[in-house]
Amino acid sequence: MTMIPHTNISIATGLPCPASGIWESMGNFKTTVTIIKGEIMPKYCGNKVKWRLIGV
Repeated sequence: MTMIPHTNISIATGLPCPASGIWESMGNFKTTVTIIKGEIMPKYCGNKVKWRLIGV
């Protein structure tokens, strides 16, 4: 895995993923998921969240 320093790539739940990689949820509670380009960005704990690309 290659970390991406200071990336500005982010997207909301329900939209197609713009780039394959490791995504981290933004907010108080964080998790990471591996998503392939074109997949729909998931909810986290049943809630819509914003995701930030952190690695490829």
